[in-house]
Amino acid sequence: MDGGHAPMPAHRALRERTRDAHEATEATEGMRRLMDGRMDEAGYRQLLAAQLGLFTHWERARAGWLDRIQPRWAYTSRLAPLATDVGDAPTPGPLGAAAWTTDVPSGDDEACYWGELYVIEGSTLGGRVIVGHLRARFPLHAHRYYALGEDTPSRWRHFQSVLDAALVDEETQRLAVEGARRMFARFRQALEDPAAHA
Repeated sequence: MDGGHAPMPAHRALRERTRDAHEATEATEGMRRLMDGRMDEAGYRQLLAAQLGLFTHWERARAGWLDRIQPRWAYTSRLAPLATDVGDAPTPGPLGAAAWTTDVPSGDDEACYWGELYVIEGSTLGGRVIVGHLRARFPLHAHRYYALGEDTPSRWRHFQSVLDAALVDEETQRLAVEGARRMFARFRQALEDPAAHA
């Protein structure tokens, strides 16, 4: 605390302090092409493959931490939905594997990980908007990854309360913001340069 004042709730701090990173991610050329109909089926598969690569590496590196937070938050793996949606797209390779440390997390790392997870869970909420567009554009696809967001609103409110309990001071919130900004950067890379993750 600073001067005896409690920090704002963590979910609000993350939203306000990563707003520019969030907006930059939504403004990427890949996202614009996806939403305005310029992305063809091959491009969509490549984008999904990039996201599969990103989540393959992230979930592997964070597996122990995700297990430890189970009593507080039950993370839903993105791998099976993405693998279904990718179909016969390229399998994720080793590129980008070094992006995520697999060390045992310290308290500081834990705060960063919560920031990463904030971006992931928030992007799933945003999938509610995207999936309707994708069903119209590519009606023969399952779109299981983006459809995860259709069950998200109540989960998102619960996740916000979990974040608030996990990040209770300015320092943990600062570290979480750093983790969130790095995760937004990874999402932007997947949207702008899918080959970096595929």
